[in-house]
Amino acid sequence: MDRLAEREAAPEAGHRGAPAPAPLAELLQLGGPCALGDSVDVLWNPVLPEQVASLHRGTVRLWSLSHAAAASSASESGAAPSPREEGSFGCGRWDPHHAHALALACESDLLTLDTRSMKSAVAVADAHEQPVRGLDYNPNKPNTLLSSGDDYHVKVWDLRKPLTPVLSLLAHAHWVTSATYNRFHDQLLLSCGTDSQVKLWRAAAISSAPPSLDYEEADPSEVEADGIVRPYTDHEQSVFGAVWSAADAWIFASLSLDGKVVVNHVPPSEKYKILL
Repeated sequence: MDRLAEREAAPEAGHRGAPAPAPLAELLQLGGPCALGDSVDVLWNPVLPEQVASLHRGTVRLWSLSHAAAASSASESGAAPSPREEGSFGCGRWDPHHAHALALACESDLLTLDTRSMKSAVAVADAHEQPVRGLDYNPNKPNTLLSSGDDYHVKVWDLRKPLTPVLSLLAHAHWVTSATYNRFHDQLLLSCGTDSQVKLWRAAAISSAPPSLDYEEADPSEVEADGIVRPYTDHEQSVFGAVWSAADAWIFASLSLDGKVVVNHVPPSEKYKILL
């Protein structure tokens, strides 16, 4: 009984007597405290790992990181305000092909920032009819940007000719919360929205590996048009995130408002069309 009492009185040490994990140690802070709701995102430059951008409602700040033997530090190296007086930044994405290019969404506008000068390089006013919620660069094809917005659309832009999108999809029946490229096969796009659906799309014609089939001589049954491959209806509430696996090109996961995570895969028939 004494041993049982000691056991119940002792604090939990972890699973099967394992020591409790140590708390995470803070390495540095990016600036000082900010107003509640002001911070939007922190974006790590994939080309220059010592560079980070912090996205706020009314401004974007650029930080240079340094790591010494004793401590790490961050110094602000640039800042740019929102291009709209009453508008705020909603999301951003670093260009994986150009070290100093950062794509940003401000309400319904798109712009790319040259972080060497903190000046806008490309600007697309009213790229969507309502606020933009997501951005993603094509990982294999430079100057190609994917955007998704509250106007139910997913659009693909050639930033060298940004007057009109090269592809515009009425993708969902409500807000499109995210859209992303497959990191290995950019013919495949993934989108999700507040209509509780996840959708897989084929966009081979504007990918880095467009079809080489001779359409004049091809059997019509062999030519499959770009568009939706398959909708996934596993969620019952709004889906706010969908990501591709970093280890397997054919697997993706989605997360809905109720905390439900669903892992799915590209249909085998679509997979073999790409591989064969």
